[in-house]
Amino acid sequence: MSDLPSFSLPEIFDNPKGWGPSSAQPPAAAFKDIPYVLYSKGDKVNRAANWINPQEQRDQRDGRNRGRYGRDFGQQTYGSNSSSAFVYQADEDESSFSLVDSRSTGAKQMAIRAVSRADTRGRGGGRGGRGMGMQRLGRGGARGGSVNAAQRKRYRWRDAERGQHHRYASVKPGEDWELVQDIEFSRMSGLSFLARDAGDLGRYGRAGIYDHSYDRTSTKLEKPLRNSGAVRYNVTASDDPVLQKVSEEQKDVHVFATDTVLATLMAATVSSSAWDVVVNRVGDKLFLDKRDGGPLDFPSVNENAANPPADSSDKEGSMNLAPMLAMEARDINRNYIRQVTSKGSVDYQPNLFNANNEEGDSVDDSAYRYRLLDFSARKLVSESDSDSDAEEEVIGDRCLVAVRTEISGLLPSGTNNEPKQLFIRALTQHDITAAGAGDALDWRQKLDSQRGAVIATEMKNNSSKLARWAFQALLADADQMRIGFVSRVSPRDRTRHGVLGHQTYNPSDFVGQLGLNEFNAWGILKAIIDLCLKLDEGKYVIMRDPNKPLIMLYKVPQSAFDDDNDDKTDAAMSVAGGEA
Repeated sequence: MSDLPSFSLPEIFDNPKGWGPSSAQPPAAAFKDIPYVLYSKGDKVNRAANWINPQEQRDQRDGRNRGRYGRDFGQQTYGSNSSSAFVYQADEDESSFSLVDSRSTGAKQMAIRAVSRADTRGRGGGRGGRGMGMQRLGRGGARGGSVNAAQRKRYRWRDAERGQHHRYASVKPGEDWELVQDIEFSRMSGLSFLARDAGDLGRYGRAGIYDHSYDRTSTKLEKPLRNSGAVRYNVTASDDPVLQKVSEEQKDVHVFATDTVLATLMAATVSSSAWDVVVNRVGDKLFLDKRDGGPLDFPSVNENAANPPADSSDKEGSMNLAPMLAMEARDINRNYIRQVTSKGSVDYQPNLFNANNEEGDSVDDSAYRYRLLDFSARKLVSESDSDSDAEEEVIGDRCLVAVRTEISGLLPSGTNNEPKQLFIRALTQHDITAAGAGDALDWRQKLDSQRGAVIATEMKNNSSKLARWAFQALLADADQMRIGFVSRVSPRDRTRHGVLGHQTYNPSDFVGQLGLNEFNAWGILKAIIDLCLKLDEGKYVIMRDPNKPLIMLYKVPQSAFDDDNDDKTDAAMSVAGGEA
């Protein structure tokens, strides 16, 4: 008997008044620092353990028992009605989730038919297909099963497909094109530079005087936009007679371009649509040209929207396609500039674009300012207390750029005789219910009361176009930017428009409001010019990839784009009122 193991009962602390340890008995050392919470009256303690039907407990945990039994007898956490460290707070308690189908019988039948059609068309089989059908109907199924446009906007119908718009290249690369280099936008973010003013080369044409009556326009004092018949010959740099004369007379100027091309390159990182710039390397000269009739001749509409206007459609004559909206915006800008600057004019040197016009041809009555910009790299050779007194020297060869800029209008000043130079453009609104409207507010209802929201939406949907306009104003050294708001009188009529208001900005401040860095834009342009100056003599094309954030530099045959120019009448002097 002495070899048998001994057994001793553990010490039991009896609590005759309830569950748990007795308050009179001191707790063991293992449980000394653990708090204890008494049960609350709201806790449902129906049984300590269910040894009869364990499957019932598992069904409740799986959420399969969703009826009255699951709500009344579901397990609750003890002490849930009192503050305790033991209470588990779940963000989403799946066990208490219940799906109640409160739709009518007709609505349920509509849902079943929608699921059957989805399965028949192969949009998803099994539960996946039925789930998609049920989700697509949403709450609108109770009213006949159809989903209208307002419900789609509210419930963000097909949000997964937003932002996946496929864009097409502005020009198709040929088989004989040679890729020289591609530059990703991420590599341009760290560039910084500041071009210096190197003097004026002259002013040509006629500039209109701004009409102050348009400062009082509003949605209630709308002014109709008239078709002024204004013409603007958007001549490229290689065909510009003033720039050709400068290239022959001033040997130290090696780069020639227009403000449209330079502004497009400066705003390259915020562009979404495809564009291209033709680079002509002739001897030691560099001409940055545009293609006549290309995307740089037309201002884009809602280019940066999450769902931009479609480039093409099966429906013939659609007026809300991207090309049609761009042509409409071009005509609106041309007429708007002419209309708001109709209080007189200031004549400069004769416009050389009209020199070869025959009698009866349209006359370009716009004003242009030719400037010299110094893109030479510099370094400090001595430091001083004042930045203006610091001495600098040019690193390498001096780089001068001759650029043609635009004078949209003049604003007489009361303090001196020198009028302020204006850069004028117009934002357009076609149809807020059409595809590609960019969730814009109705200007006729919200422009006066919620102008900040309207401008913020336009900065989001048209950030690329607004950035180009801001950089064009900087290149022209304009004193003010005036942006008008022009909307269709009827959404289905693209020929009649009304002026609803305008907004005035300082060009440098407007760049900051767009979230851009002016020094970074100059740095991007400086890097591209330096890259092109190192190229061999020939013709090249800078293209923006339509679906990737990068630009590509191709070397193309000398005869590239000649066929396109032959198909257009007066290609060298193509009418394109208003740049992108």
